[in-house]
Amino acid sequence: MLKHRLLMSALLIPATIGLFVWDHHLGNSGHVLLVLLLFISARCVWELVVMARLAGFRPNLMLTKAATWSLILFGWVPIWSMFHFDWYLLNPPLEKMFLMWGVVATLLVMNSVFRYPVIRQDQSVDELKQTDIPISRGREIGTLGIELLIVTYVGVLLTVTSQLRWTGGYFALGALIVATKMGDVGAYTFGRLIGGTKMTPKLSPGKTWAGGVGHIVTAAAFSIVWLSWLGPKISMDWPSWGVLPASFFGILVGFAGLIGDLAESLIKRDVGVKDAPALLPGFGGLLDLMDSILLAGPVAYFMWHLLS
Repeated sequence: MLKHRLLMSALLIPATIGLFVWDHHLGNSGHVLLVLLLFISARCVWELVVMARLAGFRPNLMLTKAATWSLILFGWVPIWSMFHFDWYLLNPPLEKMFLMWGVVATLLVMNSVFRYPVIRQDQSVDELKQTDIPISRGREIGTLGIELLIVTYVGVLLTVTSQLRWTGGYFALGALIVATKMGDVGAYTFGRLIGGTKMTPKLSPGKTWAGGVGHIVTAAAFSIVWLSWLGPKISMDWPSWGVLPASFFGILVGFAGLIGDLAESLIKRDVGVKDAPALLPGFGGLLDLMDSILLAGPVAYFMWHLLS
């Protein structure tokens, strides 16, 4: 399965770069990127909802998807407004996005309150078994927590990641994808060649410490290639980075990507599945491809502001 995911990553990287180039030529609207993010978020939310239901919870698919989309769309509001593009650059919408997250969280809590079943004190356990009312304690709180987690994990992290489009352009987004996906390749290569002690044997039995080191080293090496050499050759508008800041970027973003991969493994192991629902036969789910990017994106956004 890991080989298949690496092959899919190898196919998706040039396809994604092609979409980035197309979107760049269409101007500052970012409509292609927006449609791509809406598709990715919808699929990832669906996969998480399916896995949560396997664990006995009942998150609302349409509500969590709508909440996630609202956060992502909020990142494009200034682009559609009457304000000039320069105003957007000076006033990135992350602060307003977190205000929107407060509204979303409130609506999710309200929905949980109103859907909670009213149980008569004279109802017996046998009567409850004949209804869809959950008997176990904490089921509704757990469902609400999962809904909040899904919207945060997908909606907030993708929205923050998308802001790289407005801070460093596709040069920055390309650096994120190169660091995380080439880090995955490095982890697999080092892990197979060296092997050794397992990193988290119960959480992800296939990952070794050698693979983890390979992930970070490869992410740093290819970040240097992209930020210092290849990226500036693609566009004269992209300034060449020094080797030290480029390697620092790759190390931290690569490490965040590694943790993101383990975070998704935590979700899958906790609900008792090996992989997310398959997007394509034999290739696992979209979440299996996006796990490292989801956590590494906000780190890349912070690092870009710090180093560029």
